[in-house]
Amino acid sequence: MKISKKLLVGALMCSAFSVFATPIPQTLTGVKGKVVELAVESNPTTGYQWMIKQLPPELIFVASDYQQTSDCPKGAVGCPGKQTFTFIAQHAGTGTLQLIYGRSFDKTSWKEKDVLITIK
Repeated sequence: MKISKKLLVGALMCSAFSVFATPIPQTLTGVKGKVVELAVESNPTTGYQWMIKQLPPELIFVASDYQQTSDCPKGAVGCPGKQTFTFIAQHAGTGTLQLIYGRSFDKTSWKEKDVLITIK
């Protein structure tokens, strides 16, 4: 039984790391005064999710939402999904949104990603 638990944990960890391998947008564009959304694959049921490290002055953070994939069985753990960040474009200009993917409680799992922001 111990071996099967280890295999399950290993499979969950691999699925969590594979989300980071999925490309996220290199750039995000928007219009001043309008809503801007960034959708990225995430897996918070395993503890892995996207966090904002630094927000550029061009954006105001409004909310973050998560939806599991529709093919995930009810109550299942480890299914990936989509995390959507909602912002308001505050100023015209360019900046960098700095994100971290990992477990909030385990800094050794953190992987950083920058997204170039352009607001017109």
